[in-house]
Amino acid sequence: MKTPSLEKNNIPLYVQLEQIIKSQIMTGELLAGKQIPTEKEFAETYRVSSITVRQAILDLVKEGLLLRKQGKGTFVKQGAANAKNIMTLKVRGDINDVVPEGLASQKVRVLDITRMSSPTRVAKALGLVEGEEVIRIRRTRSDNNVLLSYVKNYLRPEIGERIEKEDLLSQPMLYVLRHKLGLPLRAGVQYLMAVIADYEIASALSVSISSPVLYLETIISAEGDLPVDFVQTFYRSDQFKYTLKIDLDEIKMA
Repeated sequence: MKTPSLEKNNIPLYVQLEQIIKSQIMTGELLAGKQIPTEKEFAETYRVSSITVRQAILDLVKEGLLLRKQGKGTFVKQGAANAKNIMTLKVRGDINDVVPEGLASQKVRVLDITRMSSPTRVAKALGLVEGEEVIRIRRTRSDNNVLLSYVKNYLRPEIGERIEKEDLLSQPMLYVLRHKLGLPLRAGVQYLMAVIADYEIASALSVSISSPVLYLETIISAEGDLPVDFVQTFYRSDQFKYTLKIDLDEIKMA
């Protein structure tokens, strides 16, 4: 596909960029206390003017998500990702239900398997010290030549280095972890939210930048509550809907 860029529509470009930065904060790509890219870097990435970038950043500063420090740059404000009005709906289910239906008919493309230093959010999710090495595996899934999802798995090195590319072409990661590696998986926690596609996500899913996508964040743990896999999955909202099957006999109604 051609290089994605912000769309020229009824939504001003600076507003689109604001939403992208907000989504990056919510997904942990931009972390509290960390410096964000410069205005020049944003302008080059999204092919907009510096005036557009400046307006987006100033609005987010006024909103309390960003903080400008004279002579140092712009930083994500502490607590910015903790939106005050977001409620959490807690449900219970079997860990086998963490795997979406329909995977068997989808084509998997493994983009890369990389050993890297763990970003803060990943390290926290896996119970590591920031900077410790992790294995990142990036994949896309498609059906009938239509891209459906973009997945990033972060695993402890002693686990990730045992996974081969061929393992993931026909089986879900959970199956590989359980049946090939023999890990005693016990629990999974998922968070679902709507976010806006930035440059990376738009490129992977062949959608326009600022398109809405469903973001599913999953932490899989083994015996002893040891987190072994931190997963970030981005679904095209025009190809997916989220369905929750409820067994009323298992729920205590308020």
